[in-house]
Order: sequence, then C-alpha cells, then structure tokens
Amino acid sequence: MSENFESLIETGMFVTYGLIAIAAATSILFPIVHYIKDIRKAKGVLIGIVVLAAVLLFAYAISSGEPYDNVSATASRWISAGINSVFLLAGLAVVAAVFTEVVKIFK
Repeated sequence: MSENFESLIETGMFVTYGLIAIAAATSILFPIVHYIKDIRKAKGVLIGIVVLAAVLLFAYAISSGEPYDNVSATASRWISAGINSVFLLAGLAVVAAVFTEVVKIFK
C-alpha cells in the first residue's frame, strides 16, 4: 500500500512540475508575441528593460568582488552588484519622486 501511495505522489509531483513549466512558458511567450505584433506599444517596455539592464551592468561594474568568508569571488561580485543595483534603483526612485513634486509646484 505504501509503495503504491509513493508512486502516486511521485506522479503527481511530475504533473505539477509539468504544469508549472507550461505556465512559466506561456507567461513569458505570450507577452513577447504580443509585443512583436505591435512593436510601437512595446517601445516603453523595451526602454524600461534597456534602462534596467544598464543599471545592472553599471552595478556589476562598480562591485568589488572580493571574497567574503565562504563565498567565492564571483558570487561575492554578483551579490555586491545586487546590493548596488538596489541602492541605485532606490536612489533613482527618490530622484523621480522629488522631480515629480517640483514639476507639480511650477505647474
């Protein structure tokens, strides 16, 4: 009885993994197909992706990468890049909020 139950659970897990893979694939592919069909609407999204990639590349370029405890130099550099990108994006959000408020004052 126990062996039959374990095989049933194993089958259910594989079905679940398959459904998660299908959901992930469709959630990635459908927006791409939609933006390819109407490239003018995708302009804002593409600009956002390029700006985010630029921030991440800049954060990676300024990251230290010195090893820390049990972490390799590569992993340490990626961790530092992640922390730097969070600080950069938070700073950009503050600057954007202040800029918006200043523009509202002069309108």
